[in-house]
Amino acid sequence: MILLLTLLSCKEITSISTAATPALALRTAAVEATTWLPTVEVTGNVEPVAMVQLGFDVPGRIDAILIERGQVVHKGDAIARLDARIASAQLAQAEAALTGARAQVEGAEAAWKRIEQLKAAGGVSEQQYSDTKAQIEAGRAGLQQAEAGVRMARANVDFHTLRSPINGILTNGPDNAGIMTGAGTPMFLIEDLSAMQLKGTVGEEYSWVTAGQPASLQAGIPGTEVTVPAEVLRVMPSLDMATRRIPVELRIVTPPPALKAHGFGRATITAVEPQPALAIPKAALVARPDFCVFVQAGADQAPKRVPVAVLKEEGDKVLVRGQIEAGNLVVLDPPYSLGAE
Repeated sequence: MILLLTLLSCKEITSISTAATPALALRTAAVEATTWLPTVEVTGNVEPVAMVQLGFDVPGRIDAILIERGQVVHKGDAIARLDARIASAQLAQAEAALTGARAQVEGAEAAWKRIEQLKAAGGVSEQQYSDTKAQIEAGRAGLQQAEAGVRMARANVDFHTLRSPINGILTNGPDNAGIMTGAGTPMFLIEDLSAMQLKGTVGEEYSWVTAGQPASLQAGIPGTEVTVPAEVLRVMPSLDMATRRIPVELRIVTPPPALKAHGFGRATITAVEPQPALAIPKAALVARPDFCVFVQAGADQAPKRVPVAVLKEEGDKVLVRGQIEAGNLVVLDPPYSLGAE
């Protein structure tokens, strides 16, 4: 009898204990379809739209500096000049040789006309005729050589004057004349600051970035930053081999005076067309260890963990992208036990 009462008591206790631990109730919310205007940041140095380092094509001593640092220069303006006395003398020598070659050709051509008249009358041998013809051909070849010599001498004189190939500002160069320089040695720097550019890269996921899209550029040190409008100039069709990212170039068409070249810049590109996204409550987003949500497939099924990429926060909503669809039910404030598998 005592054993029977004991067994009945245990059954009652077990029933009471089971009834006291009901199944955990989960709160859910539906995933909503929406759109957003994505942005991406591009960083790099703000550079002039054009920049050239210049040096003389021939060696020599700088005779005069014609443009000072900070001055505006135009295409074709003379910047500096080498001592050209020897080059000028060589040009004069070449021009004299050209004058002599022309006189020889003129005399040979006059003789050739007389020889032709005499040959028609039978008064000239074939040998004399051939010799005179050869003299004319030699004279003409000498004239061509003298003309080439003058062109070379003039080019050598021109090489002694350094001219700007672009419009811009002379931002670097020697302080004074009298300096010896070698052929091809960079001596002057000219920068076209009428527009500026920034080159950087974006990830492959930002394939929506295209030429012509608007951007906003920030440059300068914190507290004195300058914000100016910019636009995407070009997007390269292939990835950068070192970073496996997409090279992007931005153009600042009208840079303000406060924007300085060679400084660090940060540009934000905004998409022109809205991109599809999914909106979920902030309470549904967890990091275990990466961002994810738990999707409730059915009342009798355990929620499934689905990784998502966070795009943007908007109030109490988070815009995400991932393997979920509009209408899916995501668990709000999911207990940590859901992530333990």
